[in-house]
Amino acid sequence: MLNLTKRVDYGLIALTHLAACGSAFAGGECGGGGAAPSRQHSVREVAELYHISKPLLANVMKDMARFGFVRSVRGMRGGYELALAPESLSVGRVVEALEGPFCLTECVNDGEAHQNCSLSEVCPIKRSIFQIHMKIRDVLYGLSIADLSKNAGSKVRLSDRLPLVQAAVSESPSTKGNTGQA
Repeated sequence: MLNLTKRVDYGLIALTHLAACGSAFAGGECGGGGAAPSRQHSVREVAELYHISKPLLANVMKDMARFGFVRSVRGMRGGYELALAPESLSVGRVVEALEGPFCLTECVNDGEAHQNCSLSEVCPIKRSIFQIHMKIRDVLYGLSIADLSKNAGSKVRLSDRLPLVQAAVSESPSTKGNTGQA
């Protein structure tokens, strides 16, 4: 199954928190307390708020500072703040920075179909897998941290997923031109 690693999960949580809760680019609400002033957020604060591992989050934040996504501010009221506008930072960019290039299977890498798989020459699903890979990558790069922060605090319901599933099925090459009649 496709899963985000904890590193990516924590990175996205932290970036969404910074975007929604008082970064220089924010203006959003944090915890229902109205518009938050621009400020830095400590690793301890974020880890405690979201019940996540402080040591792992600290390492992720250091890496995100190295990638230029966040800025570290030292001092008594120091912490981290966004270094980029949340609209300009895609989820895909964060995923690939923290975990390396997105690769659905061995035969798909860096947006190209490679010959790494022993079945590559005869594989009947190679083209379909490549299309799936590109659609997932497009979704990841099409979502920004600003998009995530707009949905922060919203409850996820099963019905929220249905339009996505229906859209994916209706766009599928196997369903185009299929009237469902025998």
